[in-house]
Amino acid sequence: MTILEYIDKYGDKNFEEEKFNEIDNVIFASVSYLDFDGIVSKSMHGKITIKDAKYLYLRKLYEEKNKITAHKSALRIFKKISTKKRYRDLKLYNYKYIGNDNEQFCAVSIDIDDKLTYLSFEGTDNLISGWKEDFYLACFYPVPSHKSSINYVNRFIFSNRKLILGGHSKGGNLALVAGMEANHFVKKKIIAVYSNDGPGLRKNEFNSREYKEILLKLHSIIPNYSLFGLLLRHTNKYKVIESNKKGIYAHDLLSWQVEDKEFKKSELSNFSKLFDKSMLDWVNKYDDETRLLFVNSIFEIFDKTGIKDIEEIFKKKTLILKIIIESKLPKETKKMLRDFLKVVFEYSRQK
Repeated sequence: MTILEYIDKYGDKNFEEEKFNEIDNVIFASVSYLDFDGIVSKSMHGKITIKDAKYLYLRKLYEEKNKITAHKSALRIFKKISTKKRYRDLKLYNYKYIGNDNEQFCAVSIDIDDKLTYLSFEGTDNLISGWKEDFYLACFYPVPSHKSSINYVNRFIFSNRKLILGGHSKGGNLALVAGMEANHFVKKKIIAVYSNDGPGLRKNEFNSREYKEILLKLHSIIPNYSLFGLLLRHTNKYKVIESNKKGIYAHDLLSWQVEDKEFKKSELSNFSKLFDKSMLDWVNKYDDETRLLFVNSIFEIFDKTGIKDIEEIFKKKTLILKIIIESKLPKETKKMLRDFLKVVFEYSRQK
């Protein structure tokens, strides 16, 4: 059963009849992928229902053919929930968007009932620009979107509502960091944090008191062909779930398989196990400055080869390696790049 089929099956049950669960979390995490500028209030007031927001969204013709996978999936989910009793009258508000050369951040608040609110943080997809943001997480802390997510959560300091924080891809990392670094009084309101195939943390943050405190509330969900969710250091208490797709396509929320009221459990693929080990070896071997040089170097090469999404990496791997060999980069950096790409190229052979 897919998420869309879950919505059809339980869409006539409100949240008193069927309590909030991990699938509802993913549904709400997807909502922040949609551009609600001019539709959803940017303040803590002036709330609009999901049903009404959908009509205004479609009227503004945001459903464009060139939208990336996460946006397309989010829109399919949003259209479906806007017609169902369980979701259609839930209120959206507190919309925040920042998009510039240094930061990509978006979040929206969803009132589930009179006492509970889900804070949804937007993530990234298979575009190279999204991967670059994720890899910068390995180089310094906090990144600009971290600061924005913390400020966003702290807006609820005077609210008496309980909070659930969640996001998909980079949004899962933002939800985690926001929960870790939130104001002391806001932290008390947070009852759960969901990272849905979201990157982990650097060593300092992973070993911090703030992380250990939020760990008791953290729910980490990754598909069996996870990449994003295995970046950096992460809890080993993640839930591996089944996707009906392989490789990078398993990152798509609509590929995640549902079994009644929870995701269908699975085991990590061979590729994800290899990627997890290789990524940990990488972050242990190099310091922040060296990792930053690596990240800038690899994405400069992707730019030179005209690569815009992950799939193009595998189509142009010979050209990429040629550029690395011919570049004037230090030998150690060249070795880092070749070692990393060896792991990435292994993806195309893993089943």
